[in-house]
Amino acid sequence: MRAGALGLVLAFLIVGCGKNDLSKNDQPSQPSAVAADNSARNVLDRNDAQKAEQVAETVRQKAQVLEKAEGSQDLVKDKVSLKKTAKGEPVIEQTGEASSYGQQFHGKTTAAGEKFDKNDLTAAHPTLPMGTKAKVTNLKTGKSVDVRINDRGPYVKGRDIDVSQGAAKKLDMTKSGTAPVKIEAKLPSSKAPTGSGSTSASGETAHDSK
Repeated sequence: MRAGALGLVLAFLIVGCGKNDLSKNDQPSQPSAVAADNSARNVLDRNDAQKAEQVAETVRQKAQVLEKAEGSQDLVKDKVSLKKTAKGEPVIEQTGEASSYGQQFHGKTTAAGEKFDKNDLTAAHPTLPMGTKAKVTNLKTGKSVDVRINDRGPYVKGRDIDVSQGAAKKLDMTKSGTAPVKIEAKLPSSKAPTGSGSTSASGETAHDSK
């Protein structure tokens, strides 16, 4: 009887140890999971950096074309550069001329497929992706405003960005209608939707503006 009981105890212990070993093997290694997550983030960071370089070059080429057409509207030397924030996020910095648009386009469809609201803090840009967030600074007054790109334009020669009436008020440029500005644009993350569409508030398409 004692031998039989001892055998049962040993069998129980062997089965129990086997289950514990199996459960440990089934669990993923925590360092491996962290390494995979870091690797995925690095890929996204590289993709965002490459995208920023491509967009910056497109903005630069467009700005060069627009500067030739500025004539008497040349308020500042146009320049485009690619910089990084303290966190390493790419920022496209552009200096150029800004104008504003408002009442005549209020309620019309933007290139992003939204209804244009003259009071919203939005802007139209020839090449920056839809959904781009940008800080626009009036180089004459030092006043700034954060806008979101949701339309294509401007369609007046020599202008680099069209801000909404609401944004123009923040920039103190409603009287003059134009201003030399610095644009600091942070592109949408590669994980975020940017919106699409082809019709601008002015009724023209992005293709027509080229």
